[in-house]
Amino acid sequence: MTQTSNRLPENVYVLKEQPPIKDDADAKGNVLYFKPGFGWYSGYWHSAHMDGTTHWTFLPERPPELENTKVKREKAYQAWMKLFPTEFDPAADALIRLGFNAGWERAN
Repeated sequence: MTQTSNRLPENVYVLKEQPPIKDDADAKGNVLYFKPGFGWYSGYWHSAHMDGTTHWTFLPERPPELENTKVKREKAYQAWMKLFPTEFDPAADALIRLGFNAGWERAN
């Protein structure tokens, strides 16, 4: 693609002059559109859904989701408990878990 206006940032295109094609879209088929007075929004590559949309650019792929904090804390707790040479009864485990969770919250 060639840039139509020297005043536009790199990879920003005038929608009427250079509409996006399927290969310009992300894995879900979306690009990033711009509407004056509204700003940037994502939409399907084939057509902008807001009247007055003037520009488009590439939409980056979504980053991978972060691990859930509760899941991460539980994995850390289980790894920590493996350091002890004995099993704890449920009441003791509940108290140990409370202390671990409080320390985890303070440290993270």
